[in-house]
Amino acid sequence: MASIRTYLQSTIMSKVIMALSGLAVIGFLLAHLAGNLLVFGGPEAINKYGQGLRDLGGLLWVLRGGIVVAFIAHIFTSIHLKQRNASARKVSYANTQPVNSTFASRTMLISGLSILIYLLFHLSHFTWGMVSTKSFNGSYILQDGRIVHDVYAMVVADFQNPIISIVYIVAVTLVMFHTTHAFSSAFQTLGINHPSYNGLIKKAGLGIAILFWIGYVSIPVAILGQFVK
Repeated sequence: MASIRTYLQSTIMSKVIMALSGLAVIGFLLAHLAGNLLVFGGPEAINKYGQGLRDLGGLLWVLRGGIVVAFIAHIFTSIHLKQRNASARKVSYANTQPVNSTFASRTMLISGLSILIYLLFHLSHFTWGMVSTKSFNGSYILQDGRIVHDVYAMVVADFQNPIISIVYIVAVTLVMFHTTHAFSSAFQTLGINHPSYNGLIKKAGLGIAILFWIGYVSIPVAILGQFVK
């Protein structure tokens, strides 16, 4: 029992939890982006999607709870490992590999905490309706006659505010930098590490990060440019 507890508290286990939770968050961001991009399909498309999520009922809260747990686990294990590394700098590792330090890798903790702060603001804005009550309480009639929450009007109205759009773009940029390092680091932690495909994994991480940035940023930019009204 003591050995199991020791393993769970070990650096290796912390890294595995951080890797798996990070990949879970990346998966969520991809799915969330796919839903958000429906704003380009007009009010019917994204409002039907939004109602579809609500129709999941208890399952939606399970999914939300899962991603919250993954995000919290990712943040706390990151802090734990940062503290552990700082206190063990004089200890040499049996197996070391030279690693080229990048801006993304050096700022992982800072960007992660900044993303967490923005996430709380984002949830209070678009999920809890605490920032812009007027746009949050709008309704829309779907083609099948159902009266649903008007996600489209809420997103368009709020992103017409340049300050909200700029803060959103900055947050997405932090996500991009975080993802470029986190993706390849997660695979390395899980033992998926070989010279023959390490380059491909790094390119995939960079590709996903760029996809995040272009996809998410395109929404406020299109609204500010009045391409989406």
